[in-house]
Amino acid sequence: MLANYDVDTWEEVESSMIKGIGTKGPDLVVQFKDGAFYRYPDLANEMDHLLSAPSVGKYFHQEVRHQKCQRLGSEWPDE
Repeated sequence: MLANYDVDTWEEVESSMIKGIGTKGPDLVVQFKDGAFYRYPDLANEMDHLLSAPSVGKYFHQEVRHQKCQRLGSEWPDE
C-alpha cells in the first residue's frame, strides 16, 4: 500500500506504535502499526528528529501528534 503514496523518503522504525515514517514534499507521512497512514502538512523537517530520537514514539507523542493531520485512504489526496 505504501507505493500508492509515492513518498520521497521512507524509513521503517523501531517503535511499539509506529511502523514507518517518510516525507512527501513538505509533509511528514506516518504509518502506525495498525496499518493506518497519516499525513502531517509541512512537518517533513520532523523526520530527522524522529529518526534520531531515543524513542520514536515518545518524540512523536510530544512533538507531532497534536499537529494538524489527515488520515490517508488508498491513494495520495489531490491538493
